[in-house]
Amino acid sequence: MPSAIPTALPADKTVWALRAYAGEIVGTPGAYSFTPPPLRPFNAIGATQALEFGVTSLVAQAKNSDLTNVHTVPDPYYVKSAYESSTDQKILKFVGLPQDAISRIYSASGVLVRMLEHHGGRYSSTSESQGSELNWDLRNRNNQVVASGVYFYHVEAGDARRVGRFTVVNFAQ
Repeated sequence: MPSAIPTALPADKTVWALRAYAGEIVGTPGAYSFTPPPLRPFNAIGATQALEFGVTSLVAQAKNSDLTNVHTVPDPYYVKSAYESSTDQKILKFVGLPQDAISRIYSASGVLVRMLEHHGGRYSSTSESQGSELNWDLRNRNNQVVASGVYFYHVEAGDARRVGRFTVVNFAQ
């Protein structure tokens, strides 16, 4: 049964709140601008109008679902390539990372090969990766190029964890 339509005005000094959001927000982190829509006439008898706004910017903690897109590129990684003229150009990328993450790389036998920290906030909003990529130079903790084999990575961000694998193929010189 539909509710009855009130026939009397609200009591004197009744405060009503209307929260509405409209307009366009554009910009880059730290430099946003808001463009409100054109104002429409406000025709309620005895009502007043006020505008108040606040901005809250939070970086949410990563959840397990946030790490589902993390993977390595390329896979498999071929160490000898026509595009690499020196060992300085050997790069394997971890892509799809959240803002802050730690990546640990392990050999197939479970030995820690390298630990890499990723802080995406350090990258410019105009950078190619937008802070979601981490480069690994295929070197271990002793700065030696890693051998051929299957490697595992463990990425953690906040309470989220992801484990994956990738392959490195070294050709004999």
